[in-house]
Amino acid sequence: MKARLTTVFKMLDGRFLRPGHADAFVRERLPAAVAARLTDTPAVDRSESFIDPLLRERRGDRVFVLETETGQTVLVWTMVEHKSAPEPDSLIQTLTGLAGIAARGAVRRQNPDGTVWQVPAPVFPIVLYHGARRWPLPTSLSDAYDLPPDLVAQGLLDFRYTLVDLGAIPDAELSRHPPLQAGLLVLKYAMRDDDPMDTLERLVDAAAVIGLTALALVVRYLFKASDLVDPTRLRRVVAGILPGQGDDVVTTVAEQLIAEGEIKGRAEGELKGRVEGELKGRAEGKAELLLRLMTRRFGPVAPDIEARIHAADAALLDNWGDRILDARSLADVFGADPRH
Repeated sequence: MKARLTTVFKMLDGRFLRPGHADAFVRERLPAAVAARLTDTPAVDRSESFIDPLLRERRGDRVFVLETETGQTVLVWTMVEHKSAPEPDSLIQTLTGLAGIAARGAVRRQNPDGTVWQVPAPVFPIVLYHGARRWPLPTSLSDAYDLPPDLVAQGLLDFRYTLVDLGAIPDAELSRHPPLQAGLLVLKYAMRDDDPMDTLERLVDAAAVIGLTALALVVRYLFKASDLVDPTRLRRVVAGILPGQGDDVVTTVAEQLIAEGEIKGRAEGELKGRVEGELKGRAEGKAELLLRLMTRRFGPVAPDIEARIHAADAALLDNWGDRILDARSLADVFGADPRH
């Protein structure tokens, strides 16, 4: 079950690291001295040019091109590490990938004396890790040699990477960019539990603490990333954490996704049917409540009014329900509606 859940959350890689989200991610997580030298030109995804096809298939890594204030370009390689703990040869994998990207991006440089160099591309690697355990490896190769610093400084091969260990970052500080923050929140909690329901509850609870915007975006990611998310179950979890708001959050997100064409085919039909059924059920419940209140305040309700109430949507029923608290007659409830 856990392996199946992990596969579901791997699908998020291409979603939260798309243009806009990726630009926010690399600028927030690169060393401050590097980010300060970049122009406002958005990051460009050049993964197809630099990432080995085998790595693209297995890891979901990305390479982005950014422009510096001097007009030069640099590469930012984001390595997405899915495992619950890094593999023993992770540093070797990083070295291999880094060397390959730098070599593929090599440029021809002609010096004033007429000599020509082939210069590897400047690459800043970022490891995005969302395993349940803390990342134990050093962030530089020099720290892994276990040699005296004076020997390391004499020309030994070295590299350094920026580690983004989601488990070590408070939820509210994952990003200042709300859609990216929600995507990282989903990844952060993807591998915390063996039971998907435990993960779902933990994730929704964390999003709700941040705010309704984060919660709605997390629900949106869950709908788009997986066909394993049952809207009814998701609504139940949200309602348990935010009583009275679960219906509105989940239904609104589902309607938006259907309207945007993000969910298609059989999945669209099933989700649309569920949403319509649940909306109808909610409206029927509100209609019955409104009829009971009317009967208590004004006596028996005429059949034509009862039929109109049952035919109204949830928003109109809410409007009438608000008015009945102060209404002196049925006319006050329905306001200027000529049908009443």
